[in-house]
Amino acid sequence: MQPNQIDIDIERIHQAANFMARLWSDTSSEKDQHACNTWRTSDPANEKAWQCLIQAQEGFNDAPKDAIRIIARSRKMSRRHMLSILGLSAGGFILAGSYTKNHVMKTHSNYKNLATSTGEIKSLSLGSSNRLVMNTKTTLSMPTQNQFKLDEGEFFLDVSQATPYQIETTEGMISFHQGQLNIRHTDDITRISLFSGQDVQLIGNKMQNSLSIKPGQSLSFTAINTPNISTTNPNTIGWVTGKLMAQRMPLTDFIHELSRYRKGVLRVAPELNQLAVTGVFSLNNTDQILQQLQDTLPINIYQLTPYWVNVTAS
Repeated sequence: MQPNQIDIDIERIHQAANFMARLWSDTSSEKDQHACNTWRTSDPANEKAWQCLIQAQEGFNDAPKDAIRIIARSRKMSRRHMLSILGLSAGGFILAGSYTKNHVMKTHSNYKNLATSTGEIKSLSLGSSNRLVMNTKTTLSMPTQNQFKLDEGEFFLDVSQATPYQIETTEGMISFHQGQLNIRHTDDITRISLFSGQDVQLIGNKMQNSLSIKPGQSLSFTAINTPNISTTNPNTIGWVTGKLMAQRMPLTDFIHELSRYRKGVLRVAPELNQLAVTGVFSLNNTDQILQQLQDTLPINIYQLTPYWVNVTAS
């Protein structure tokens, strides 16, 4: 490592801290979100800095509001203090965060039928340089080495070596060759987000013409139509490293998302949609997440049984 590498990295950490403080403030705008996404995707080192900051914030899970204040004033920290908080050393970044489970399969026959249970995140190697990560409650099959059929759930593809993949859901067909792509199929809607790489083509089962999205773009589609293309939100793939990331997310939406990782029934009173959640939460312990919400928001968590939980106003 060059003598000035640490200084360069710490400057990126400061840039990431500024973006995070802006995004998680009450005055955040779509322009701020776009600027942050552009910065993160412009250089792999920027994304590493962002992930380091996410890991640092997770260390303050017992008091998420204080964590955000710490991030907001991070530019005032000394270089040594910043290094100690972020787990950095003279050797450079020490990145925490890994897939919940990792499987390396050598023959295609092992891929034919794949599934994850509630709360399980599984990583699979697709050859020497391509990787598949499956989210909770996902049912997926690979009829051939270059075909995926997603029945339900969500998966992330990281394809370094260009490979022609055909991905089928009940809504239509997606063609993908290289980059980082997330696909989620729930409630009769397929959402695709392309974070990097080559353009993706898609066509709904009842569409006459195919559509194309570019890196940094995301859209949802049904068999018939699609809404407008939007900007990708990197927070939506925090699950790849076992994190649930929220930025001013309505509490009802947050609870709905959390319920995907928890067995049993998790209900929330609809009037609580006026409350918002911001933070980074470890999916390894959903009980702890619920406790953190109760500690920081005016809500009560009623656990009738371990598998039946109601979230109501306090």
